[in-house]
Amino acid sequence: MASIRRAFMSPLILIDFDQTITTKDTIALLGQFGLSNTSCLKPWSYFVDRYLEDYQTIQQPKAQDFKTYLAQLDAYRPIEQASLARVSHHKVFEGLTRQALFDEGKQLSQRFLQPHVIQTLKPIKHHVRIVSLNWSKDWIQGFLHAVGIEKEQIYSNDLVFNQTHCTGEIVPMILTAKDKQDVIDRLDHEVVFIGDSLGDIEALGEPPKTLSLVSI
Repeated sequence: MASIRRAFMSPLILIDFDQTITTKDTIALLGQFGLSNTSCLKPWSYFVDRYLEDYQTIQQPKAQDFKTYLAQLDAYRPIEQASLARVSHHKVFEGLTRQALFDEGKQLSQRFLQPHVIQTLKPIKHHVRIVSLNWSKDWIQGFLHAVGIEKEQIYSNDLVFNQTHCTGEIVPMILTAKDKQDVIDRLDHEVVFIGDSLGDIEALGEPPKTLSLVSI
């Protein structure tokens, strides 16, 4: 019955965000925005350097069979967890409001969105889902303000807020390619997946039979 139901549903369009919808990785822009508006004294280069040092401790995955390769990629999960924990510990985003994050994303969208992405996504916005390793749903919403994407359509890590301001904590939700595939599996819906990097390779390379996939 589930396969029959899926056959009559329009596919969801699942899209990576950074360097797929945008022309560059915006996490650095997000981090620098946080540092320019909070009391953290660490430069952004500190977080980049620590991340790269951790990254170099992991043996590069080797192409064997695809499942083994994916398992090797998931070995980077502790590195991503440590990166988010480091940023949370130093309160890079403490005190920021959701509106400030949205507004900065909106402003930067004029420079860093892919050509024609708004015109492409707006007519199908109810079918769009963003699946991203980015750290802020408000940031993503700001970039896509002209499309009108709701938070419920975004699967990503996100910042923690009290009633009005960010506590500085990041909730880890999407850290590796496996996490993106897990989102697809939970949706139980035919999808078209659009991505550009190793973080998308599981969704692009080993779909269930009910999925259609596109790589750009």
